Amino acid sequence: MLLVVGVEGVLAQAAANDPLLREIREREQLMRAYEQTSAQRNGLFGKKASKKDLNQVNAALRRIIRKDTEILQAVRQRTLPNLAQVEAARVKAETKADEATNDKYAALENQIEEMQIREMEREKLEVERETRLLIAQAAAAEAEQVRTRHEMIAIGLALLSAGLLGYILWQRRSKSKDYRRPVPMQHRSRPLVE
Repeated sequence: MLLVVGVEGVLAQAAANDPLLREIREREQLMRAYEQTSAQRNGLFGKKASKKDLNQVNAALRRIIRKDTEILQAVRQRTLPNLAQVEAARVKAETKADEATNDKYAALENQIEEMQIREMEREKLEVERETRLLIAQAAAAEAEQVRTRHEMIAIGLALLSAGLLGYILWQRRSKSKDYRRPVPMQHRSRPLVE
């Protein structure tokens, strides 16, 4: 019994603090009053409700309907801020999701742009490297031509020198043959016939 009184006391205190609970308690009282009113049979024969009884039942029902309307209004007043908070939270979450998606999209665009810049720089370096390589190859070919020209000149000069040396030696030899050749003796009586 103390437990029931304690629970009712807690509910009464909660009803005093919470308008919705207070409205629900009042509706319960109206329902009990309605049940008592509808149970009354003041008719002439006691089996049927009188007109007065029916009017009291209708009045009790109207009070219950008004109380239900008040309860619905209290529920709306209580839930509207919650609904507004829920809607605000939903909009905020959607906004954050959109921002996160936009941030990811922007980050991807930045990565793509950076990759394109790196690719362009790599291609530029590749072109520069190929240009330097072509220049070096052209310089090597020119140096090869100059070296070949110098070698040809050296070979030509060597052949010319060898030819001149050979000619000089041949000339000396042929002159030395002329000097070394014994002169035939001539008799004075006969002339030399050549």
